[in-house]
Amino acid sequence: MSCWNVLGLSPDADARTIKRQYATLLKKTRPDDDPEGFQRLREAYEEALNWCEWQREDDPLTTVEHAPPVVVAQTLQQQYQQALASGAGLMFEVTLLQRIVDTHEVDLDDRQWAFETFQWLSAWQRLDLPHVLIEALETQSKAALQKPLRLALEQQDEAGFLAAYEARRRQPWIDKNPHTQWFNSWLAKLLLESRYWSPTVFDVVCAGQGWHGGSDHTCPSGDWPLLLRRQQSPQFIARQRELAAEPPGTPQQRAARLLLAPMTLGQRRAFAQRLNEDDWAACQRLSADIYADHPTVAASMPGGTPYFWQGWERAFDSWPLVLATVLGCMVGALVHAESLAGNLLRTLGIGLLWSIPIVLGGFVGWHVWRPLAHQYRVLDERLSSLLPRWLSPTRLPLLPLRDLLPGAAMMAAVGYKIGPAASVALLLVLAAIGLFKRRTLKTHTPWVAGNVQWPTSMIALGIAACVVLYGGLKMLDSQYQVNRNQGLQQWTERLCSRLPATAQECQAPATEAQWYGQEARR
Repeated sequence: MSCWNVLGLSPDADARTIKRQYATLLKKTRPDDDPEGFQRLREAYEEALNWCEWQREDDPLTTVEHAPPVVVAQTLQQQYQQALASGAGLMFEVTLLQRIVDTHEVDLDDRQWAFETFQWLSAWQRLDLPHVLIEALETQSKAALQKPLRLALEQQDEAGFLAAYEARRRQPWIDKNPHTQWFNSWLAKLLLESRYWSPTVFDVVCAGQGWHGGSDHTCPSGDWPLLLRRQQSPQFIARQRELAAEPPGTPQQRAARLLLAPMTLGQRRAFAQRLNEDDWAACQRLSADIYADHPTVAASMPGGTPYFWQGWERAFDSWPLVLATVLGCMVGALVHAESLAGNLLRTLGIGLLWSIPIVLGGFVGWHVWRPLAHQYRVLDERLSSLLPRWLSPTRLPLLPLRDLLPGAAMMAAVGYKIGPAASVALLLVLAAIGLFKRRTLKTHTPWVAGNVQWPTSMIALGIAACVVLYGGLKMLDSQYQVNRNQGLQQWTERLCSRLPATAQECQAPATEAQWYGQEARR
């Protein structure tokens, strides 16, 4: 242990500071209580004073600062030999260590000479060097090694990284444990966490660090498989793009198509409505691989994340079918009603009432048919290519088995229960909604996370429209109904009451003049 460690001072302390520190420590270390501790304190005190006196009379490093750059290393070595001859080798080493830590005046050649000569940051360095200086030297040396490597990867500078990695050879301490293990672990984490990946950089690092996957390789065991996956990332992404272009016969192919196929976001939304539970699980696995090992690909996806599809999971765009069914049932009820005089609301209510079980039945049937249709997905895709594209409500083609067959079954059910007019109305409403969606669908749809939330103003506007529609229909119905002040006149004054029930002019709806006679003209 050096005198500076015993005193708790740095080597640049002056004589006054040494004396004051000695007086402070002397109060805690009494000769009677701790003779050995007092002896160590006294020897450290005398050694520190001798060092200050010797340094003031003839500082062996004074000439180093003013020496020409070409002969600095040689002069430094000569001065070290002079310090050894005068018995001040330890003091010379501590002073040089202090200067390297505190200033940047010592160039790289002198630092390399000092590390090689004194074996700093290794198991062969002096044990009596100040711990504070050794820790500061280790922190400073690691930071100087890390900075250019990290900066080169951030700037995607392959040549700069290779140059900085080659310069590590000027740091001899890095080849000695435990620093070798630290550097291997840090370098592996740096490559894994970087958004930039270069196969050349990985190959050079593997050769320089001895990473080969064998029993004696030095890469951390948990990081090595992840590094190999990133090294093989071009082949992985190329294979996934091939799966995206193939017929969607497996969950892996459908997941690759959703994430990597060249489609607009609107097309991806429509495609996502066709996926089942196994497909979503495949999307989860593929997204996790892309997020972990392919940050550049992930950044190019909608929203900059491979999990952009999570808001669409298990989502079903059912409002067009529900709206078309309700309107079709109402139209069918109106067409087949015998008379609407005073029965408009009741007739529409009957159509709405019938639409509820039909919609519920269609919803249940859809969820039963959807997994069955998935088993014939490839055949469905082939059949869809035979249909004209104008039939599709979106930019993706309709699937005959999955889309058209359930729709035809729904139209048949509505037509059977309500009438052919209801089926025609359902088809026309669906066609109108599809045409609207095709015209409003943008080529580049902005990414919106999660489900679309309707604004409060739109909801309030819809409720107000329903109230106004109901009020208008109610007023229309009231024109054909008798209020509490009508029909109270004398029986003989009523024209139609005096005529046979088969009289043509008194068939409902009778006019006000026909019903009230002379009273209607008063």
